[in-house]
Amino acid sequence: MRKTLIAIALIWASAAVGAVPDNGKPQMDSEMTAEVKDIMRSVDEVKRLPITGMSLIKAGDKTFLISDNGHFVVAGSFKLVDMWQGKIIGSVADTQGIDKVNLRKIGIKPEEIASFSVGSGKKEVVMFIDPQCQYCHALISQLEPLGKAYTFKLVLIPVLGKASAELTKRLICNKDNAQSLKALLADDYTQIPKLDRNDKTCDLKPLQKAVVVTKLLDIQGVPYTFLPSFNTFKGGVKSFKSLLEKDSDDELNGR
Repeated sequence: MRKTLIAIALIWASAAVGAVPDNGKPQMDSEMTAEVKDIMRSVDEVKRLPITGMSLIKAGDKTFLISDNGHFVVAGSFKLVDMWQGKIIGSVADTQGIDKVNLRKIGIKPEEIASFSVGSGKKEVVMFIDPQCQYCHALISQLEPLGKAYTFKLVLIPVLGKASAELTKRLICNKDNAQSLKALLADDYTQIPKLDRNDKTCDLKPLQKAVVVTKLLDIQGVPYTFLPSFNTFKGGVKSFKSLLEKDSDDELNGR
């Protein structure tokens, strides 16, 4: 699984190299782009390091990367390349907006992973949910009035155990997609058919992709929401409408 995740990450990163931001100005020189691409084509060996996180530190005229526990330090001459944003991080100032994630820009299409769509608005909101998660349903119950302005992609990931995995497969394998969506919105799955273990027609690849995506994006709990500004939001909120309005203001103000 680890090698698979790294391979997929490299593919997505390769697609993101040389990406052009919304202002139309390339942020990585062609030489660096070519160098990174060449490295990605020739990965021979992978060893995962015991690192939980990295911080960028500036000390005088020197810059370092240090792991959260101080175990590893990257020093000397190095280039930190943000493959998802398509830019080189050369200073602390360059990290502005580093937490933003444009899923489609890095090759993740919500409609190709285990998802259901609600609403028809121009602004897209992607929500990773478990069908048995009550915090998720507290958000889902607020979506209908927002459907004219937003399109909500509800990505199913069974994080709450075997019962959730079984229920997720039932929703995906149900040939009546509208019935599954209705059940998901109502949090009532009594009418969803039981799984037929002998049915070989159900395509579980979208669910498998969704699980891989959660690993790559380090989604450790649900609900987990990707907002139109490409900011992310973890957990529930009393007023989803207020959250989206704030996100819109942040987007206008470049935050």
